[in-house]
Amino acid sequence: MSLASYAVGVDVGGTKISAGLVDRKGRVVAGTIASTPTEGPFAIVDSIIDAVRAVTRDAHPSELAGAALGLPAQIDWHRQTIEFCTNLPLAGVDVHGVVQTRLNLPVVIDNDGEVAAIGEARFGAAKGARDFLMITMGTGVGGGLWLGGRPYRGSRGFGGEIGHVLVEFEGLQCPCGGFGHLEAYASRHALVRDAREAAATYRGAAIKRLANDDLDAITDDTLLQAVREGDELAGEILARAAEIFGRAMVGMVNLLDPQLIVVGGGLGQKTPVWVEAADAAIRREALAGRADVRVVPAELGNDAGVIGAGALAFDEYDAREEPGL
Repeated sequence: MSLASYAVGVDVGGTKISAGLVDRKGRVVAGTIASTPTEGPFAIVDSIIDAVRAVTRDAHPSELAGAALGLPAQIDWHRQTIEFCTNLPLAGVDVHGVVQTRLNLPVVIDNDGEVAAIGEARFGAAKGARDFLMITMGTGVGGGLWLGGRPYRGSRGFGGEIGHVLVEFEGLQCPCGGFGHLEAYASRHALVRDAREAAATYRGAAIKRLANDDLDAITDDTLLQAVREGDELAGEILARAAEIFGRAMVGMVNLLDPQLIVVGGGLGQKTPVWVEAADAAIRREALAGRADVRVVPAELGNDAGVIGAGALAFDEYDAREEPGL
């Protein structure tokens, strides 16, 4: 029997949608990136479909194993439904059914942190590890768990929501509606909020200047540039976020006893401060026997989600074609 040569991996984020045609060695042989639409859920679905069509334009249908979508959402893995989505209006939308029907291609959906974990486990920084955490830092904070040599999703598929662990009682409001969650302190959303608040004060003049005096134009890149230029207040904002992130990782290490933590995502790739803060906090505060947990940057960069989703699509295809595998 001839097995399919390619699968499509799609990584849907709060700011961009990336898709790639992935081979069985984890190589992206065709790719595309588009901004995530802001016009509503069906514009996002249309963009996903357009991305898949773009990367499969030159592939024969017989070569395709299917497509997998990594979504920044709580996915009921067994029902393939989106139960909650913090940063995109996709909750309750039948993304799986619509995309599968319109593409006439087998489709599976999963949490974006989980597919990134699959990518790093198969082809990246966690290759060979039996137990690790994947942290994807971007618009929000996503997570994927790889335990016992396989993805761990929990009883329904909701496991791994590391961005929503409690880090401060009655703390800042998280985009999900809760209070004191990690995502409210260490994410693109959080850094932009803090940078804009700082820029409205006298001490934040350098941040404001980098945005041409337009508070609404301040992004996480504005803050990071101010840090690189030595601005004291920008450095304090980033250091506080990194310290909170590091201490949250101590809790994860104490609970799960992993071999390593892999830090990726768009924001996670921009500065080593997240890896450094987590490593320092674990060595300082983790329970006995856990201080040697390694904290490493993702090796696949922004392709982790695409490659991991492609690997997931291959897994689903192989399970259908050869149930005994």
